Amino acid sequence: MSPRPAAAPAAGFGLVELMIAMALGLILVLGVSQIFIASKQGFVVQQHTAALQENARFVLSRISRDLRQAGMFGCLDLFRLPAATRNQLPAEFATPISYANDILKVVSAVPVHDRVTAAGTRQATDFGAQWLLATNCLDELRVAAGSDSLSVTPGDLLIPIRQIEYRLDQHRVQTRINGTGNFEVLIDNVAAFDLQFGLAATPAHRGVTGSYVNAVAPADSERIRSVRMALSLSDNPANTQDGQVRVQQYTLVTALRNRLD
Repeated sequence: MSPRPAAAPAAGFGLVELMIAMALGLILVLGVSQIFIASKQGFVVQQHTAALQENARFVLSRISRDLRQAGMFGCLDLFRLPAATRNQLPAEFATPISYANDILKVVSAVPVHDRVTAAGTRQATDFGAQWLLATNCLDELRVAAGSDSLSVTPGDLLIPIRQIEYRLDQHRVQTRINGTGNFEVLIDNVAAFDLQFGLAATPAHRGVTGSYVNAVAPADSERIRSVRMALSLSDNPANTQDGQVRVQQYTLVTALRNRLD
C-alpha cells in the first residue's frame, strides 16, 4: 500500500499581512473622516454666509425704506402751509433726516391715515407715533405730541408722525422709535456700518453735486438727496482675521423720495 500523503498546513493570515490590512483600513478611515470633517466645515461656512446675507438684506431694506419716506407727511406739503400754521410744527420736522453722534434720525409719516367721522380726542400714542397731525390737507393743522390729547372733528385727516433712530453699538445695529426707551438690536456681527450723504449744491437743486460726505450739518439737511450705506458683516466682528467666513461687504444707495430728478 502506498503511504497516505501528509496533510497540507492550515492557511491563514500571518502577522505581516494582518498589520498591512490594519494599516490600509486605518488610512481608509482617516480619509473618510477628513472628507466628513471638510464637508461639515463647508456646511457651517455656508450657514454663516447665508445668515450674514439675510441679516444684511433685512437691515438695509428696512433702513432704505425709512430713508425713502424721510420728510413725507402724507397729504401735507409743509412748504405751502401759511407761515402761522407752519410755526406750529415741531422743530424736528425741519430736519427729517439727520446724522449726529453716530445716530441716524429719520422723521416720516406712519403709512396709516385715519379719516375722522365723529368728534372726539386722539393721541399720537394710539398710532405708535411721536406726533399726531389733524389737518384738512390745505391750510388747517393741529399738532399734539406723545400722550397729549388732540381734539378732532369730522372731516379731519389724522397723520401720525414718528421718529426712527439707527446706530451701531458693540458690533450691533440698533434702532429706537420715537426717542424713548432703550435701543433694540436689529442684527449683530457687524464689523462696520458707514453712512455717506449725497448733497445738492443748494436746496433748490435736485441732483447730487460732487462726492458723498460723511457728515451733514443740520442746516444742510435740505440738501441731502441720497444716502449710501456700507455694511460689513463677519462671524467674528471683533477680530475679522480669525473669523471662519471672509468679511461680507454690502453697499446700497437710497434716493430720498421726491428729492431727485
